[in-house]
This record gives sequence, C-alpha cells and structure tokens, in this order.
Amino acid sequence: MSARGWYWPVVIVVLLVGSAGANIGFMIVANRDASFAVEPDYYRKAVEWDRAMAQEARNTELGWTVSARLEPTAADRARLVAAVRDRAGAALTGADVRVEAFPSARAREIASVALEPGGGAGVYTGLLPSARPGLWELRVQVTRGAEVFTRTLSQDLAATR
Repeated sequence: MSARGWYWPVVIVVLLVGSAGANIGFMIVANRDASFAVEPDYYRKAVEWDRAMAQEARNTELGWTVSARLEPTAADRARLVAAVRDRAGAALTGADVRVEAFPSARAREIASVALEPGGGAGVYTGLLPSARPGLWELRVQVTRGAEVFTRTLSQDLAATR
C-alpha cells in the first residue's frame, strides 16, 4: 500500500471545519451588532399578507391621517407627539393610540408605547425610553371602537447638542 496522497482527506476535512468555524464566527459577530436586526415574526407577517392588504384598504376607507414628531427631553428620552385627524380634518378623540418605534441605526431596539391624550384635541403623547438622534420608524396603530387604522411613518430626531 502506498503512502502517496494520504494528505488529501486531511486537507478536505481541515477546509470543511475551517469553513464551518468561519460561518459560526460571522454569525456570532452579526448577532452582537445592535444595528443588525431581523423583522420579528416575519414568517407570520408573510402568511398574513392578505390581511395586511385588507387593512390598507380599510385605512383608505377610513381616510384618517396621522402626523408625528419626536422631541428630545432633558432626561435623554424622546417625547412622541402624534396628531390624529379624520377624513374631514377634524381631531379624532377617544382613540387608543399605540406605537412601535425604533431608530433605523439600531433597529433591534424596538420600543412599544401607548400614547395618552394631551396637548389638544386629537393629540396624543408618550415618552420613548431612548433619544438616539437620527431617523426613526414609527408603526402607529389607532383604534377607536371597532375601527382600526395603521400607518408607518419615518421621523427624524435631532441631536440636542
């Protein structure tokens, strides 16, 4: 029996183990990075695509609008102020307003906030737990009685200094 070529199986095993180790290392680095995020429960959202399109049609039927602004506060937090209007432009009162907010640069840091009425008719406010300057995504859900309205907004939070 010849000892010639004995190293090829060893080379293949080393390459496979090295490749697996590198992939595990990349996965660990990617999961530690707070700016990297995967949409939570993405598969469920894909399965419920028809329901999301029906909600968009319902949003159009309702004709409601939501405008929002982020204001930095002294305690390194941000105040979210949302104005909700009906189709005629009148203030929408008596609604339950909930927001999922996150900075685009740290999409993993999602804050869920229930907004309280305040600052005038149809105006709802709440505090976000952080005030990271930059572009934020706001996923707003307004419920009044059996009517539900959703909207996704982008809002810039200016630096305080």
